[in-house]
Amino acid sequence: MQSLVNRAIDQIQSGQHLDREQMAAIVNFALEENLDEERFGQLLLDMRTAGESAEEIAGAADALRSRMQVIQTRHSVLGDTCGTGGDASGSFNVSTAAAIVAASAGLPVAKHGNRAVSSQSGSADVLEQLGVRIDLEPAMAAECLERIGICFCFAPKHHPTMARVAALRRRLGVPTVFNLIGPLCNPAMATVQVIGIGRTEVQERLAEAASLIGLARVILVTGEDGVDEVGLSAGTRVIDVLGRVRTRLRWTPEDFGLKRASLESLRISTPSESAEVIRQVLHGCEGPRRDIVVANAAALLYAAELTEDVAAAARLAEAAIDSGAASSLLREFASFTSHIGQTRG
Repeated sequence: MQSLVNRAIDQIQSGQHLDREQMAAIVNFALEENLDEERFGQLLLDMRTAGESAEEIAGAADALRSRMQVIQTRHSVLGDTCGTGGDASGSFNVSTAAAIVAASAGLPVAKHGNRAVSSQSGSADVLEQLGVRIDLEPAMAAECLERIGICFCFAPKHHPTMARVAALRRRLGVPTVFNLIGPLCNPAMATVQVIGIGRTEVQERLAEAASLIGLARVILVTGEDGVDEVGLSAGTRVIDVLGRVRTRLRWTPEDFGLKRASLESLRISTPSESAEVIRQVLHGCEGPRRDIVVANAAALLYAAELTEDVAAAARLAEAAIDSGAASSLLREFASFTSHIGQTRG
């Protein structure tokens, strides 16, 4: 089977992309067998250089989705804000904060994520700093979702076979196709997603991959300032995927009723700094940090059709913060996960 990887390298280096079935077979091999890390790493880097095609992304996602530990849920509408990461902006964990705000505004959320691979703080890192137990077994995460309306799907618990490539990903130190497929593999089968992407050239291909896989509603956002979320310092390029239909939009901070702001105020260096920023936002501190959380929560609430436009969704997100619902949910999230983890873990 190692020859499969070698042939794929030759194919990519000759300027040809892999088809969906080829990619699925290669990732299946990587997740099952002892592979030559040097050669597989070379393939991942070659694909990144060539630009991963929609079929390659979908094929890799097919392989991972077939192995994931699924969460069973009664919710017919379920959100997620898992992005691809790696935008190098150094910002705090906006999408994680946005997930908490959206959940406190009434949308059930299964936040999918992991520890940092190529950023200062991953969603798992910051939630841990916020007192949330991140390593619940899938059945416990499902109970958390049912009881309080939010859960965290810690990638290693739901995608255990990814452990085979974890060391390689850390060694490569750059986003690869595995970063792209993570948001497409929500273990609770989220029906509405906002996926942040830092690389504009990837956005169209990831949108096509989402259509190929058959995800219900996905809004892919890329800030024109380079952030992998709805931004405040510039406009945001948007692809709204509804089944097989893809609509291209451009959002500005003004569309949300928010002021423009620079990226500088969003930067952090450690997960503990990110956690402190999120606490301040959820406790009502105003300014650019709050506004960017509001904008990203609003994008998810809009995707779930809780409002007719993003401006109304932003007001809904603000109300969840100002009422204390968001900070209260975070406390409940931390308390519930700690308790269930101690009593059943």
